[in-house]
Amino acid sequence: MKNIRITAKDIVKFIYSGGDLTSEFQSNKRALEGTEAHKYLQNKYKDTDKKEVSVETLFEYEDYSFYITGRMDGLLIENSKLIIEEIKSTKVDLDLMKIDTRPEHLMQGKMYAYMYIKKNNLKSINLRLTYIAVEGYATKSFNKRFNVSQLEKFFTNTIVEYTRWLKIYNEHIANKLTSIEGLNFPFEEYREGQYRFMGAVYQTLMKKDILYSTAPTGIGKTVASLYSALKTIKDEKEKIFYLTAKNAGKKIVVDTVNLLKDNGLICKTVVINSKEAMCLMNKVDCDPEICPYAKGFFNRLKEAIEDIFIHNDVYDMKLIKDYGEYHTICPHEFSLSISNYSDVVICDYNYAFDPRTHLIRYFDEDYYTPKLLIDEAHNMIDRSRNMYSSSINKDSIINLRKAANKIRPSVKSRIKKLLDYIDRFVDENEIIKAQFYYQDTQDIELLNLVEGITNKLERVLSENKKFARRDQVLDGYFELLQFVRISEYYNDNYKHIVEVINDNIVITLSCLDASYYILDTIKRRASGVVLFSATLSPIDYYVKLITNGEGKTISIPSPFKQSHLGLFVDDSTSTRYRDRIRSVDNIIDAIYAIAETRVGNYIIFFPSYAYLNMVLEKFNTEEYEMLIQTRNMSYIQRNKMLSEFNSVLDKSRIAFFVLGGSFAEGIDYIGDMLSGVLIIGVAMPQFNKYNELLRNHFDNEFNEGFDFAYTYPGMNKVIQAVGRVIRTDHDIGTAILFDDRYSHNKYKDLFPNNWSHYKTIGKGQFLQSYLIKFWEKQKNR
Repeated sequence: MKNIRITAKDIVKFIYSGGDLTSEFQSNKRALEGTEAHKYLQNKYKDTDKKEVSVETLFEYEDYSFYITGRMDGLLIENSKLIIEEIKSTKVDLDLMKIDTRPEHLMQGKMYAYMYIKKNNLKSINLRLTYIAVEGYATKSFNKRFNVSQLEKFFTNTIVEYTRWLKIYNEHIANKLTSIEGLNFPFEEYREGQYRFMGAVYQTLMKKDILYSTAPTGIGKTVASLYSALKTIKDEKEKIFYLTAKNAGKKIVVDTVNLLKDNGLICKTVVINSKEAMCLMNKVDCDPEICPYAKGFFNRLKEAIEDIFIHNDVYDMKLIKDYGEYHTICPHEFSLSISNYSDVVICDYNYAFDPRTHLIRYFDEDYYTPKLLIDEAHNMIDRSRNMYSSSINKDSIINLRKAANKIRPSVKSRIKKLLDYIDRFVDENEIIKAQFYYQDTQDIELLNLVEGITNKLERVLSENKKFARRDQVLDGYFELLQFVRISEYYNDNYKHIVEVINDNIVITLSCLDASYYILDTIKRRASGVVLFSATLSPIDYYVKLITNGEGKTISIPSPFKQSHLGLFVDDSTSTRYRDRIRSVDNIIDAIYAIAETRVGNYIIFFPSYAYLNMVLEKFNTEEYEMLIQTRNMSYIQRNKMLSEFNSVLDKSRIAFFVLGGSFAEGIDYIGDMLSGVLIIGVAMPQFNKYNELLRNHFDNEFNEGFDFAYTYPGMNKVIQAVGRVIRTDHDIGTAILFDDRYSHNKYKDLFPNNWSHYKTIGKGQFLQSYLIKFWEKQKNR
């Protein structure tokens, strides 16, 4: 027989979940509040009462032997009668709570009741379902009495229904494990460096270790890492999380899964996207009185899960939204639910690491064992800082006050107190004059004011489903709530910053180093982590700032011939801020040189929009097809511009892009799509007060403040931009690094190993003559 160890709660949650999808506008403290409410009630028990009573039972049905466990909140004696109490905390108005509002709660109590009377040979027992408000600790109870016959019938029917689903799921698991064991790599030959990378991934996940791999473009990282990770899967609790920084990266993983499926893999894969991207309504508002996909969500969830699980294998955004519309359930929450039964989860970094959005079932609870593959891991430093930072601003708070004008006066008065405090703080510290202020400690008075507003708004939003400007109030509430949530993580790696941005006062809890929190998540919950990117240099910088200095490293050489990339360093010109006006003519001459030597598509990468526009103003645009990146381009605009690279004209196409932007990394310009890049400057981050905070912080921590704040982040952007040129074995192109600092050893030491063939073009030498020689050599090959 197949042994199944499971909790009664997990069984009833799947079989009997019902009711609406409600956020209850939960804060990060919700679980703690629930625990405290439980304790409050249990502390009122009499000496004859018991709390946290364990129950268990063995039950055999068909080919399964179930070992079912649970923990009763209370076992009470009242008037010589036994009562099993199941306690549930809530923020919902108790007047709205009925015994069947959340049917799984009563069913959980009935499971416990059956297990208890079976063990103690009782004929009947009383069951009490008690809801306790987390604020004020008011209670509402429902009492039922059941005999052994009723409970036995209920218990058996529950196991029969659960077994029906279990057969479907276990058949898939068995087929999956068999398919993985027999799965062959989908290509006849390994690319150079690929097999070594695969071995490192496999060993790391088997040993539950941390690995950083500098793995260049072209070795097939996605298929290599996914295939190797699948080979480590041994049971249904192990899941592969493929984490990406951008949506474009998700499609590549889905395509890879489909490739492996074509080669025999049996696997369920889900792609998780943001709530905003998945929402079927015009505005995201998960209140069940407003959203039909939230109303009765749990009543329809089980049927939807079985439907998609039986009929499909790869659950991408379109498919999940189609099922969501068909079953009238929220697609985003549906994707999270179906992830429980998926083998591969493809999602953004934040679903694993962001304290506000991480998936609790995987990264707080301990049933599943996630194996993490983190792609384009060079993004993790900035992304992790943002995950653990939060801002509020005065203009938004003013807008919230206006939107809340006609709701409770107490809310408006609290908002006014907050605004008055901000004004007073700004005046006392002369922030308007300085434009920037920081302190090491949290502002507790500010935090208390913000938290008071969120508590008030929480009740208003729960009790008032429809009122004028509710959307604006909801937006303001969530901004303040995020601020409160992040305040719980404040430590020595934080700064409390108040600054003036576009005449607006912005207050930020700024995390300068989130590596402690990332490592904590990995150690607590991950069963092995592989972080990989083509640009993890210097590797120590990334290890220190992502996983607090822990992790092994490996570097895979590039599989591409060096001769395919003409790499030139033009150190004749300074592009420092003070020299930019004088540099414009030399930059334009360099652009003419690459565009006139060979007709093709070229990208000029600038360190800023201001510098880009400075050169554009003097550049002769009439001779070429021009593409100009602008601020805040939409997804559609970016895709349209990218599509222009699919053709080569009879004259060169010149694109003016910004380093580190959406066109500089994560995009494959294959074949004739791109003939070369010209990189202006060393992409050093702007010299400002925030970056100086980083510099000072890392000087104190590692004695490498300038490099950690400026040099390394800049060179990463440069290496990413050069990496756009050669994407396949057949690609040929040029890259010119344009700045006198590239001749300094500090920068040369950061060049990847496959850049060792670079040629320096000094003052008085002509770039075009070097380019002509390079392209002539390619013709002769």
